[in-house]
Amino acid sequence: MSSCCSISPGRALPCPSCGEIGPVVGVAPVRPHRPDVVDRPWQHCQTAGCPVVYYLDLGVVDADAVVTQVGSKATDRPTPVCFCFAHTADDLVADADANGGVSTIKAEIRQAVADGYCACEHLNPSTKCCLADIHRTLNLNAATRVGTR
Repeated sequence: MSSCCSISPGRALPCPSCGEIGPVVGVAPVRPHRPDVVDRPWQHCQTAGCPVVYYLDLGVVDADAVVTQVGSKATDRPTPVCFCFAHTADDLVADADANGGVSTIKAEIRQAVADGYCACEHLNPSTKCCLADIHRTLNLNAATRVGTR
């Protein structure tokens, strides 16, 4: 795997809107949305109902200011899951359904990450690798399908 999740942690502060403490993600994932932001240890608020996406003691970047939907903040479909290769939750579910419950997209992303072709630290709002989110999305779909039979 690549070193896509190597952000050095700083002092974590609570989100000024919801009060939850989000992970320190640095400036890299904030810059695509707001090129003028200061180079400081930004944090990512992961609380779904909170309008804040990134914050630090000097200010916030809210859901209306980002150029792409953020997974945990997405209120409209398609919900992004993989930011490096632009796959949504709908893409993953359709792929798994079309392939007998096995996602070829997940395998392709896993191989791309292993080959060093991801940029999670810059593209994913949480700066984390998306593979865990992909796995969770597919498991949720599988559980939902079993529950409806």
